[in-house]
Amino acid sequence: MMLAQYYNFVRLGRQGYTYVMKMLQENAHALADNLRSSGRFEVIGSDLEQLPLVAFRLAGKHAYDESDVAWQLAAERGWMVPAYTLPPNAERVKIMRALVKETLSREQIDRLSQDIHDACRTLDDKGATHEIERAQVKRGTGY
Repeated sequence: MMLAQYYNFVRLGRQGYTYVMKMLQENAHALADNLRSSGRFEVIGSDLEQLPLVAFRLAGKHAYDESDVAWQLAAERGWMVPAYTLPPNAERVKIMRALVKETLSREQIDRLSQDIHDACRTLDDKGATHEIERAQVKRGTGY
C-alpha cells in the first residue's frame, strides 16, 4: 500500500497528489454531512483530521441495528459498508464504516447517501433482518 501511495505521489507530483487527497476529504465530509442531516445517524470523529472515511452509527432506538443496515444495503444496492463492534469493554457499541476511495465521485457519494436512507426506510417497514436472510449471505473464499 505504501508503495502504491509513493507511486501516485511520484506520478502526480505534490500538487496533483494534494488535489486528489483534498477531493477524497471533501467527499468524505459530504457523506458525513448527508448522514448527519438525515437525523438517523451519529457521525463519529468527523471534526478530527482523519483518513478519507466516515464512521457512523444509528442515532436513537430502532427495531434494527447497524448490521441490519449493512446487510440491507448490500442486498438492495450492492454497497459494501461493513458494520463492526468495538474492541473489548465497548463491544456493545456497533459502528459502520464507509471508506471514500479515489474512484468515488461526488455523484456516487450522494447515491450512497440516498441508498443508506432507502435501506433504513426498508428496515423501518419490515423490521430487523431475519436469521434466514442472514443465512443466505455467501461465505468463504471468492465472495
